[in-house]
Amino acid sequence: MTGAREYDAQAVYEICVFGKLDPRWSRRLYDMQISALPDGETLIAGPVADQSALYGLLSRMRDLGLVLISVRRTETI
Repeated sequence: MTGAREYDAQAVYEICVFGKLDPRWSRRLYDMQISALPDGETLIAGPVADQSALYGLLSRMRDLGLVLISVRRTETI
């Protein structure tokens, strides 16, 4: 894969999940910022070290029973 290494670097991600999460969930999700959206969804955002850490975060969200709607990489740090 050409250029794939650029995606294995620290970056900021926005992850949208179904339902409203209390901001106290931030500690369970590696201190990511949690924001309620007006449509009844929750945006979880913050820096992620690399692809391995992203998969770890997504696995943690799955284990907590969160319903994943979208994942978006917003910027490289």
